[in-house]
Amino acid sequence: MSLAATIDNETQLVFLHFNDVYHVSQLSLLARFAHVFKDFKLKYGSNGLTVFSGDALGPSLEGSVLKGGHIVPVLNHLEIDIACYGNHDFDFGEDRLRELSLECNFPWVLSNAFHGEEGGELLASAKEYVIQECNGYRIGFFGLAGTDWPSNCQHLPKDTVIQDPAVTARRLARKLRTEEDVDVVIAISHMRLEEDRIVSEACASGDSKVDIILGGHDHEAMVEGETTSVQRNEATGRIRIVKSGTDFRSYSVVRLAVSRTAIHEVKVDHIPNPSLIHGHPEDSEMYCILESIHDRVSSVSNQPLLKTVCPLEGRGAQIRNFESNLGNMLADAVRAYYDVDVAFVNSGSIRCDRVVESGVLTVRDAIDILPFDNSLLVKRVPASNLLQALENSVSDSRTDGRFLQFSGLSILVDLGQPEGSRILEATLGKAAKRIAHGMIESELDFSVSVAMSAFIGDGFDGFFCMRDDPNGGVHTLVGFEGAMSDTGLLLQLFRKDRGVQDDEGLSRARRAITLCSDDESGLLVINPSLDGRISFKGCQ
Repeated sequence: MSLAATIDNETQLVFLHFNDVYHVSQLSLLARFAHVFKDFKLKYGSNGLTVFSGDALGPSLEGSVLKGGHIVPVLNHLEIDIACYGNHDFDFGEDRLRELSLECNFPWVLSNAFHGEEGGELLASAKEYVIQECNGYRIGFFGLAGTDWPSNCQHLPKDTVIQDPAVTARRLARKLRTEEDVDVVIAISHMRLEEDRIVSEACASGDSKVDIILGGHDHEAMVEGETTSVQRNEATGRIRIVKSGTDFRSYSVVRLAVSRTAIHEVKVDHIPNPSLIHGHPEDSEMYCILESIHDRVSSVSNQPLLKTVCPLEGRGAQIRNFESNLGNMLADAVRAYYDVDVAFVNSGSIRCDRVVESGVLTVRDAIDILPFDNSLLVKRVPASNLLQALENSVSDSRTDGRFLQFSGLSILVDLGQPEGSRILEATLGKAAKRIAHGMIESELDFSVSVAMSAFIGDGFDGFFCMRDDPNGGVHTLVGFEGAMSDTGLLLQLFRKDRGVQDDEGLSRARRAITLCSDDESGLLVINPSLDGRISFKGCQ
């Protein structure tokens, strides 16, 4: 009798599911995660399948250094059976994704993302569908991209066309059942929950039925469907959608009780944070893999990245109180990359705490400057909120890291005034548009696009005025899914193969901050300066 066979002519099909993994810095967590997968294979063999729902190549510090190559050995070791591309898997371009996918020991599907037109060539050599055997059943898998990808994936090919996921799902489910004679149809998706729901409703019955959606893109563990029992992290019923968290911190075991005519019940166990389970065994092989990856990152980190003509002021005491040429350069790059009115760089994100001497800088130097790999968001911000942010920047707590380096405006500050009244004047851009306290309401009735770290955008360090406001104030234009990271931007601007598959943002940012290219080394040269963006009056 099969491991997964049950009574009453029902069979159990078991899937180990996870999605959206980025960082490989937590060795113990990944070692425990890997042990779960090894144990699953030992227990179920061909009667269980491992499914991944996309986003692995980026964004992360390791991904930025190795252009996504950090994650392939990890995924291969987990013995994945099938995966769907996610939007961040395109972070280093389609050619790089295609190259890395060929190094994987499992197939990638993506069924509704085409070059040029619907029905054209699938992106990154993806497979339209894959059929696998599980405990005597033929299971058809296909992959779905969300329609939001073009708006939050800056490195998608320019001719990308995303077909309506529900249209693709109905077409392929019908084809798999009627032409390929599969018993079960599973959609692996990387789209928002609302689109998963639409697909679930559109493919609920008949030949076009999708039996279950194993999804990603959302980072919360969840199940949706007609649950008959929910206890702690376990759900049972006619479940239609499963998502399993993020970043190796959780996974799901999905059990389908099936017969040749129907799926009778779905049981999902969400297992949160395996690293916290007392006494959980670890996979020693994963430690070796991770050590090798970190050695590669270290090796690349010593490679030359750029050349600076002048010293770069990165001392904490300076950048948390005054304008800095390093801060100006970073803010100029962010502003040009997103092509926005203003860019904020909180001084607390700049961590080198030294003057970076003139000469050649390595990858390690860049990471030392911006080590946190902060996501860079874009928000539409009313002028009054912008003024509040600037006041917070020069408050008495400015030295804890909230003092802003910025691009696109200049300010006159009087530290002798009470907190909240220290910005005597802010001037925006070439149009020299003024913002100041005491202006009548109509004069402040405008908004600007502002790029900022997610740390600021989430309201930390007193930047409450930068949080999204459902009443029509601040709102996000580029969120986490479309965000470049600060570390990633710095590394990509100066990488050796710059210009290859660059998007317009990188080209703009590079033009904004580079002086020239060094003829001998080929490195880009910078020479940032102070230009009076932050001026002080009165007591300092």
